[in-house]
Amino acid sequence: MVENLERKESKSSIISYCMADLLIQTYGMAFGAFFFLFWETEVGLNVWIITIAYTIYAIWNAINDPLIGYFVDRPKKFWKKWGKRFPWIMISGIPTILFFVGIFSPPNLNPISDAWILFTWLFFFLFFYELFVSIFSLNHMALFPDKFRVDSDRRKIGTTSRTFILIGTAFGSIIPPLFITYGDRQSYSNMAWIIAVISIIMFFTVIPGHLESKEMKERYIEEQSEKEKVSFLHAFKIVLTSKNFVVVILIFFADGIIGLSLSASIQYVTKYILEEEAAVSIFLMVGFIIGVLVSIFFWLMLAQRMKNNRRMLILGAFLNTILLFPFMFVQGLMGFILAAFLLGIGGGALRVGQDPVLADTIDEATVRSGKHMEGAFMGVRIFFLRLGIIVQGFIFAITHQLTGFDPNSNTQTELAKLGIRIHTALIPMILTLIALVIFIFVYDLTPEKTKELKEKMKELNL
Repeated sequence: MVENLERKESKSSIISYCMADLLIQTYGMAFGAFFFLFWETEVGLNVWIITIAYTIYAIWNAINDPLIGYFVDRPKKFWKKWGKRFPWIMISGIPTILFFVGIFSPPNLNPISDAWILFTWLFFFLFFYELFVSIFSLNHMALFPDKFRVDSDRRKIGTTSRTFILIGTAFGSIIPPLFITYGDRQSYSNMAWIIAVISIIMFFTVIPGHLESKEMKERYIEEQSEKEKVSFLHAFKIVLTSKNFVVVILIFFADGIIGLSLSASIQYVTKYILEEEAAVSIFLMVGFIIGVLVSIFFWLMLAQRMKNNRRMLILGAFLNTILLFPFMFVQGLMGFILAAFLLGIGGGALRVGQDPVLADTIDEATVRSGKHMEGAFMGVRIFFLRLGIIVQGFIFAITHQLTGFDPNSNTQTELAKLGIRIHTALIPMILTLIALVIFIFVYDLTPEKTKELKEKMKELNL
């Protein structure tokens, strides 16, 4: 007998599940904030060599994420005993953290004569870091629409998850600068080990929330015979022909570019525009976090009253985009803190609206195909999140090239400083506005349609 679609999860299960978001965000923020700065200005590796490493990885990643999503959805003997997602969470958690450390601990070689040795080190650790991140993130996210079936739970997950992501943002952006000194390579490695120890402790807290119930395991077994008939190409076709899912992922992709560019740019803003030490960047992140905190519960209440996931996402995406613009002209530390605070308000709205819309699109695809293929969908989602890293790298490389940024100097020209502002705000803002316009014209899941989808899932015993 399959699990009741209306089964509500406990608060402890929801909190434990969302701890994975805190974990992912902690080392994700540290990586995003310091990776590019570290390899370009501390290691001294040419910006285009760094970008080449990203590009080669992107080719692999185009195959890697969808294949992982498809592979973990294929029937396995261990499903009956251990569950479908839980084993992969356990296998991938610790390796992700350790490969993160390797990225910030390269050998002390000459960045010119030994450039390709450093490139090999970078690519090796990036490759395996992203591989295990993909396995962990994909199975964590794929569990969400399957385990949390009730709308109220999904909205709670959306709020709790975003709150924990906010805490992870604080950990990942406030703790590292306390241990980093610009010009001291070893301080970055020390920072990575400190983040690793914190992350390993957090990893053990995610276990209870990712355990799958007996009913879920039984449903997996019942679906096995049908799963075996679905080829990878067929599963991938279902994903790519789900237009609502695709345009939602487009919003996620654009928002990912905002987050990646902003988190990495803050260090350039601190070092070259404000001309301060790394610890000062903490104040900018605190401004953003306070903005989210003072607004997120208002946005949650609005979403609960609105009961329209589409409208909530449009509102959040618009605010999160337009409030980037102040970064183009503010001056001084207080100006940047205020800009970060305003962006936090917009970010809170978007984060409340994201997960419910994503879950709705997966419900639609499940009804269309008659099968649960959350892994394949999350594989595509993670691919575009990773693609955002590649795009961010090209944005930085091209902007720095065109504006004359000098990684070997502690002072920059006014044109180079303008370039920093451009990759902080202007380019991500333009890309996201384009994605939002496409979403508005394409996405058509209204509250009435999502209600019909849930009724249809009950009828189909899905």
